[in-house]
Amino acid sequence: MKVTNIDIPKALMEVWEWKEEVYQDIKDKNFTEKERYYQEGVAEAVKILSGRLEQNEDGSFIIT
Repeated sequence: MKVTNIDIPKALMEVWEWKEEVYQDIKDKNFTEKERYYQEGVAEAVKILSGRLEQNEDGSFIIT
């Protein structure tokens, strides 16, 4: 079955675009630069959501 753009939800297309943008941003960075890039992204998300970062028991984090 052939998939056309009409068959793909707009939200999914946006996610793919964001994923490509992140890839383009980090593809030439070393590990430390990538780590900083993601930390800055998390900080920005926390700020946008007016929340705070809390660590779960398993070591993952949640914005509350």
